Parts: sequence; structure tokens; C-alpha cells
Amino acid sequence: MDYAFRKCNETDIKFIYELKEKCFKWFVEKIYGWNEQIQLELTQKEMDKHMADMSIIQHEGTDIGVFTFYYDDTGDACVGMFAILPEYQGKGIGTQILTNVLEENKNVRIYLRTYKENPARNLYQRVGFRKYDETKTHWLMECKP
Repeated sequence: MDYAFRKCNETDIKFIYELKEKCFKWFVEKIYGWNEQIQLELTQKEMDKHMADMSIIQHEGTDIGVFTFYYDDTGDACVGMFAILPEYQGKGIGTQILTNVLEENKNVRIYLRTYKENPARNLYQRVGFRKYDETKTHWLMECKP
């Protein structure tokens, strides 16, 4: 399935919040409890910090997800917020995005964190990420050159 990126902007907060709710509410609710105000504030904080690194994923002109990718102070790269609407999951878009990112950055360590129960961890493993540590709630994963 084809996809395109467009730069994220401030007007995308509603879409990103709704995407987060559809993709992550179950995990967040189970671990911390879902508080709408707190989640809106966290979404805004993430956007304020990484707006330049966030892209909206589109399919045929429709917004279907978000992908955040940036380099940290050590020169490693991080996959931050990455979510695709449930109705577009399982169609190869996430695989294509990660495969392209890994190919374009093959000389860089790329890392991410994912909820332990998130089925996307199977996607991450399939494209080459390996668990290097874990917290009570998350797997810390990396793909090394």
C-alpha cells in the first residue's frame, strides 16, 4: 500500500490525539489509567518538543498515522511516536516505513520503546530491531549497524 509523508503542524493535534486514543488507549488505561486532560497535555508536549521531527503519514491524501524520527545528542536515531490508524494496520505501511528508515540510516544505531503488550513489537523484530532492555511497562529496542 502506498504512503506519503507531510510535515506535521499545530493543527494536527486533534488528529494525533485521536490516533493515540485509537492505538494506545488500551495500553495506557491498563498501566496508568486514561485521563483525557493529561493525554492532551502529553500530546501537546510531544508536539512542542518534536514538531520538526514529526510527519503525518498519508494514504491517497488521507491522514492515517504519525511517524516521529530524530537524532539524539549522541548521534543515535530514535523512532518516537509511531502510530497508524487500526483500519490501515497490517497492510505493510509500517513495514515499508521502517525498512526505508533503516536502509537510509544503516550506519546509525536506531532505537525505540514500545509497550510490552503492543503487537507492533513483532513488526519491529521482523524488520531487525532487537530488545536490549526493558522497563516495567516497555521493551527498549534497537537496530545497530
